[in-house]
Amino acid sequence: MILIADLALAGAVLLVVAGLRRRARGDAILRGHGLLPPWVIRCAVVAEPLIGAAAVLTWVAGGRTWYVWVPAAVWHAALAVYLTVLLRVRGRVPCGCLDEVSRVSPVKIAFGVLLAAASAAACAVPPPQEPVTRLLHVAPAAFAALLVVVATRVAELTGTSGGRGQY
Repeated sequence: MILIADLALAGAVLLVVAGLRRRARGDAILRGHGLLPPWVIRCAVVAEPLIGAAAVLTWVAGGRTWYVWVPAAVWHAALAVYLTVLLRVRGRVPCGCLDEVSRVSPVKIAFGVLLAAASAAACAVPPPQEPVTRLLHVAPAAFAALLVVVATRVAELTGTSGGRGQY
């Protein structure tokens, strides 16, 4: 069960990184999608890194983590729904998740669903008792987050992410 919590922790790390990157470069990509009102985008740009940071910090502090995993699960599920609608309405446009060029794909949607499920399941997993052990879980979670990013990028480059099968 702790591996599920580690995957959820990886999702939280991704929320922090994506949210901070989006705050730094602006929300022009999300506005360009034309699917959300500007006030929702402004709220999302603020909420995303806060939800992720709350999950990571609560885990490290050893607090009651279900309070933070529920919002993280809802956030990842909402992101998966948004990416699904974006793919259907606009096609394979840049999603603006972590950069300005990677496009929305079924693989990214699947990762969103996976992270939502992991965050929901992590509600039942208490953090380890030892502070050092909790802290040590953050490093593999960050590595798993990096693997998620690399896997979606490789799938996009090889044409296996729902494109036309170009290699």
